Amino acid sequence: MRSPRSTFQLRAVALATAATFALGAAACGSSDDDSSSSGGSDQEQARATVENLYAAIKDGDASKVCDQLNENAQKQLASGGLGTKSKSCDEAFQKFLGEAEKAGGLNLTLKAKVESVKVTGDTAVAKVSFGGKGRNGEIPLEKVDGEWKLEAAGASPSK
Repeated sequence: MRSPRSTFQLRAVALATAATFALGAAACGSSDDDSSSSGGSDQEQARATVENLYAAIKDGDASKVCDQLNENAQKQLASGGLGTKSKSCDEAFQKFLGEAEKAGGLNLTLKAKVESVKVTGDTAVAKVSFGGKGRNGEIPLEKVDGEWKLEAAGASPSK
């Protein structure tokens, strides 16, 4: 029988692993779409959104993490997308970060690297690797009021 502490650690590591893939995984390609406003091409802006997400996770800044998500993804996290219902996306992700940090479960997330971004109109897919063979995933993004946001707090790892 596992101790409560051991069960808690396993849950936190599992949540961290899920969030690693949920908040960032990969799709090949590039885009010729450079028709965005200031701040670079749509491709560069979408890449920056994903990179900002991982920087916020590294910094433990739940508010900045949620700023990178669209409204539906924020609601998904607040309603229990990371295992605990909360009043807000910020609160849910802050709880998650605390659990994951205690269990040392953010190692793969902190190795995230955006490999490529493919833009198609107002949607994009970022290909992200996590420092190991086969540790890749796809992150869907959408342009909302001129800014790139992650479409979902969950994504499936790519093969």
